[in-house]
Amino acid sequence: MRAKPLLAAVLLFVLSLAAGAAEGYRPAPEEQALLDLLDKQQRPLEAREAARAYLADHPGSFVACLVAGTVYLQAEGDLPRAYYYLKRSRTLLEKAYGEEWVDGNPWRTYARTLWMLHLTCQRMERYQETLEILETHDRFFTPKRPAHYAWSYMKLGREAAAREKIAEALASKDPEDVEMALNSLGALESEADHPDEGYDAFTRLYALNHRPGRPVECTFVRNRAEAAYKLHRFEEAEKLYLESTHLFQPESESNPWQDLALIYLDEGRYPEAVDAVKRMQDWAYRSLPLIGLDNWNFRQTITAGLLLSCGYTEEALSLSRRLVDRPDRHGYGSAQADQWEAASLLFYDQVLQDALARDAEALSYAPWKERPGLWLRRAAHILEARAAGRRAGRIVMGGGDRLAHSLRIFAPRSAILVPGGEVLLPRVVGTGVAEAQIQRLLARRGAMAERERPYLLYLLGAGRAEEGDARGALEALGQAEKTLPAEHAQMVATLHALKAQAYAARGERGAALRELAVVMEKDAGAVRRQGLSLPCTLQASGGAAARAAARLLAASPRLDTGGTGFTVVVEQTGAGGLQGGLDGPGGAVLCRFRVNPGASPDATAREFCRLFHRKAFGPRIDLSQQEINSLEGSTLAADSLQDRLKGLLGDAPADAPADAGP
Repeated sequence: MRAKPLLAAVLLFVLSLAAGAAEGYRPAPEEQALLDLLDKQQRPLEAREAARAYLADHPGSFVACLVAGTVYLQAEGDLPRAYYYLKRSRTLLEKAYGEEWVDGNPWRTYARTLWMLHLTCQRMERYQETLEILETHDRFFTPKRPAHYAWSYMKLGREAAAREKIAEALASKDPEDVEMALNSLGALESEADHPDEGYDAFTRLYALNHRPGRPVECTFVRNRAEAAYKLHRFEEAEKLYLESTHLFQPESESNPWQDLALIYLDEGRYPEAVDAVKRMQDWAYRSLPLIGLDNWNFRQTITAGLLLSCGYTEEALSLSRRLVDRPDRHGYGSAQADQWEAASLLFYDQVLQDALARDAEALSYAPWKERPGLWLRRAAHILEARAAGRRAGRIVMGGGDRLAHSLRIFAPRSAILVPGGEVLLPRVVGTGVAEAQIQRLLARRGAMAERERPYLLYLLGAGRAEEGDARGALEALGQAEKTLPAEHAQMVATLHALKAQAYAARGERGAALRELAVVMEKDAGAVRRQGLSLPCTLQASGGAAARAAARLLAASPRLDTGGTGFTVVVEQTGAGGLQGGLDGPGGAVLCRFRVNPGASPDATAREFCRLFHRKAFGPRIDLSQQEINSLEGSTLAADSLQDRLKGLLGDAPADAPADAGP
């Protein structure tokens, strides 16, 4: 869940300082010029440089510190510098005036400094300091802001204190305070593992926020969508996410295209997922830099997940390596830092497992001179995967109820982020440990337990398949299949792949073939992910290139040429190229493609094998390098960011708190 957007441009700075006569305090003309640059002229970067220059000669200017800190926070997302200048502003004010915040003193400036500092501390995950600042603010100024305490209390694990502040805010007559309280209540209930109560709170919030004359908040709509999704209200969730995509707010923490991209990826709707990822990156680049920086890891993980599912494993691996060492901040999200660390490591392991499968495929058709390099790469991937899996397992096992929540997949503290990673859990924590925990969870009763039952049975079957218990795997997977929502297309395909593996282990070739046919229809990538082979016959016709291709394909780990069911077709064209593909057990064409003649028949055959593995075991979608770059956001013009900032800092949202005074 996401916190309600709290960033305001200067939080009514123009009004508060224009009322200098009533306050009895006026800044120096040079300081007023700094404020005008920031507020009236909306030129934040110039304001920052002018403030720093002024501080060089006037180090005691709390106004200049406030201006510099505000720009560093909102325009640049540079939290350490924002904290330094805002903390300095507070210290200077308190040293000069103590606790005498009355007319004649710069109490409005002090109130604004406290507010900006609290926003900075919360984003830096300094929750205890955030609470102290809020308490100081509320000791001197009205109105009190109880709703703002709840998020920090929740992040500190002080649920009772959070609920007390929420109740206080809900009793308020201010509808904006009530909105924030309901949003915090929804997040609190969700994190407390009360998904139905969380959905109810977000539904109340949705209705209140949609009252006439009130601007609709993207975050409120998006949070209700997330709550609906966890209750298996899939259609409702997608509609709400789509509604929130029309509510762009540059200061909002929410980017609903992130959620839609994951849904489309989970459901195997790859063209829509590609479009959603592009829109996700554009949304982030149009947001305040602070917001875009906060969610970089999450966005790039989704991008890497899409690249992986579309067959671009090398690009996904390159990206996932960077993700492990650059986590997001979590000040305005309900997730915990170790949760995301485990999620990043599990995803890294997930990509590496796919890379290992592709290494084995490449070794089957690579020239001899390339094989030593491939063996070395494979060895490196094995070591990386072991290290990632062990680290992820330690975090999941050492995080209290982290294992139970991760096995439940969609629970609030789950370490599963990208579809496909869940099946690795039994292996990284130990199949025996996983089964014991799953059996305990399956013994529960109630609506939530029933919703989670198919996922638990699915993972129980995956663990048993890992152990080589084919009979036990089939029993659990068969039960899971009855109620596993069809919306989880990748998970359903993996379930059938696991069943095929178990049937093959029992020697039931006919049953295994039926399951493999389902897998190839739903998500052919599951064959590679589970390390399976398709029983097939090879039909090669033509000259030397076709014969060479057939010989190389016979060595592929994805094909079992000693069986029957699927058919691999290789035909040499008159020009010396190759054409062909893969047919299903019933003769249905699964993929067809053509390869132009290469430098030699052998080179043509190897290129055919390379394309065969990519097209037969991946979605029917091809991406150009330019499209891959656009998915990562690298084609968005960096020099447009400064233009997008113009106007943001001068437009305080309607919900920006204004202090009535001491």
